[in-house]
Amino acid sequence: MAQPSTQAPVSLGADDKARVVHRLRRVHRAPATDHKHPVNQAHYEDSTFGERLADRAAAVIGSWPFIISQTALMVLWVYVNVWAIFIQHWDPYPFIFLNLVLSFQATYAGPIVLLAGNRQSQKDRITLEHAADESDKGEQHITKILIEIKKNTELTLQILRELEAEGG
Repeated sequence: MAQPSTQAPVSLGADDKARVVHRLRRVHRAPATDHKHPVNQAHYEDSTFGERLADRAAAVIGSWPFIISQTALMVLWVYVNVWAIFIQHWDPYPFIFLNLVLSFQATYAGPIVLLAGNRQSQKDRITLEHAADESDKGEQHITKILIEIKKNTELTLQILRELEAEGG
């Protein structure tokens, strides 16, 4: 029977690996956090401020409200700079300042999304290891149950043979 893997992802340091494995193997959890999956607890409680900020920023950037609001702002920008009559046009066509603003946004949005993606893949690795550990524990329990069923079957057959020998 395969032993459960206790290795944390390679990207974690030795102290982080030990802390994650310890947290996942805890038998008793605090009642206030009992509803949370241990992988989520390990992932979010051990994250730095910058990692949590990157997660939140990526969640905002990848949402429909952000896409819709950015589209509305761009339409407003073009409208004001092309068709608005009584407003000073600060960025006339071909919208060089708009290109600068969008390039600046992309400069930061790309790495933030990559950081959040790396953290998600790290969480996925931890989740898979935890699932493998749980699967191995379940396999051990099933094996014990099957051994007990086999013992009970042998005892039942022995009793049946004794009853047949007495009655026969």
